[in-house]
This record gives sequence, structure tokens and C-alpha cells, in this order.
Amino acid sequence: MCEIEWQGIADVGRGKTRNEREHRKFTFILLTKLRRISILETKKGYFVPDMKDKIIQASIEGIRNEGLKFSVDLLANKLKISKKTVYKYFPDKETLARALYEAYYSDITKQVRELISKNTEESYKKLLYLYFDSKKMTHNDIFNKYKLNQTICAYTREKADSLWEIIAASFFEELSETDKKVFRIIVDGSFEKLCSDCTVLENVVERLVKLLW
Repeated sequence: MCEIEWQGIADVGRGKTRNEREHRKFTFILLTKLRRISILETKKGYFVPDMKDKIIQASIEGIRNEGLKFSVDLLANKLKISKKTVYKYFPDKETLARALYEAYYSDITKQVRELISKNTEESYKKLLYLYFDSKKMTHNDIFNKYKLNQTICAYTREKADSLWEIIAASFFEELSETDKKVFRIIVDGSFEKLCSDCTVLENVVERLVKLLW
């Protein structure tokens, strides 16, 4: 925020003409509002909307990288803010969970559609890596540890189903509903195992690409 010169503005009545007084009054009101906005900045220089988004994105990265070790303490340390600041924007874990999964699925759905449009073997590999990432983000262990309510669980299941429908529509041939279910069992079952040991993830993805496309 640029420094604002306040001297001479506060006294809005000093203008010699009516227009001058109105101009001083307008300027004073405008700068007062700008000053209030600057007060909302945190000690790290983030604006309030930015901070809320940073908390959401850092939470997504935290669950992705830390898994069951993720906590509000780690989140706060990473952003160099207090836990109180986190709770200011997200008063409980359900509120934060809903916000982060909404942001996560919005972003990953866009990425999936972009990859499908490229229609290459490499893009299909990336597509499956994204789907694997979504399985890790919504693994049962995550929901069990943080005791997330059924509303959050139902929301992520609905989004996972929608994501699979988009992916399934890109397969090399039209599939019956039965075939779609069979392929999803194969993919989900493989990725479920890989969530605990992903050492052969690349090999599995290569074989799945050949199977599905």
C-alpha cells in the first residue's frame, strides 16, 4: 500500500469555493476507505481474500504431501500465521474441508478436460495421475482421522463420480454402463493399493493407458 499524504485533507472545510470543498470531502472519504483496507492486511502483507485462498491452497498441498500428518499447526507454520488466523476464516474443520475440496475439484476438473482435449498417450497418463491424486486426497484414512462428517464425505463421492464420468467418456470406444463400472473397479482397486505403496505407480499407469485407450 502506497503511503498516503493526509495533511491538509482532514480539514475538508478549508476550500475557498464550494467545488473545492466538495473535492476535498470526496478525497477524504476515498482515502479513509483505502486506509481501512490497508488495516485489513496481515503482517505478511496478504489481503483478506488472498489469505483465505492461501489457507485453502496450503491445505490442499498439506493433505497431498503430508497425508495423515497434516494438521492446522503445520498449516499455520507454513503460512507463518497463527492458528487463530486460520480459525478466523474457517471456524471448524468441516468449513475448511468443504472449502478445500470445492477448490480442489474445481481445479482438477478443468485440468482433466484440458488433458482429454489433447488426445495423446502422454495426456492420458497425466489424466490417470490426476485421478490417482484425487484418490489420495479422498482416501478413507483421511476422513477417519479427521472425523469429517457425512456431508463432506457425500460431497467428495459425488465429485469423484462426476470426475470418473468425464474420464470414462474419453475411452477409445463407447462403453456400456456395466463396462464403465468394471473399468472403474479395476482403476479404483489399483489406485487404492497404490495409496499405501506407490513404488510401481508409473508401471500401473502405463498398463492402464493401454487398457482404457
